[in-house]
Amino acid sequence: MSDHDAEAKKELGNKAFAAKDYDEAIKHYTSAIAIDSKNCVYYSNRSACYGGKKDWAAAARDAKECIKVNPAFIKGYYRLANAQSEQNEFDAALATIKQGLAIEPDNP
Repeated sequence: MSDHDAEAKKELGNKAFAAKDYDEAIKHYTSAIAIDSKNCVYYSNRSACYGGKKDWAAAARDAKECIKVNPAFIKGYYRLANAQSEQNEFDAALATIKQGLAIEPDNP
């Protein structure tokens, strides 16, 4: 399988996500990750799906993996802080936001 195949899976996931079919989107993003586990966007997108399902622990796990794969990808910090906040982990969420702002200080 190639990066092109992973991107095709991501596009299928994006369509399912847009339709709020989070379980279907998760399957496609998981397939994309199986092909290319070094693409942070796949973890970020799957994190958003888990958030859509209100599975905040899973959303946080994927957001952390997103940040691990690419610490400069600011959306990973947003996804993690959101999941932490939804789990009433406010101190952790604030720390995550500060980490993200340290990377991209002009991001509102």
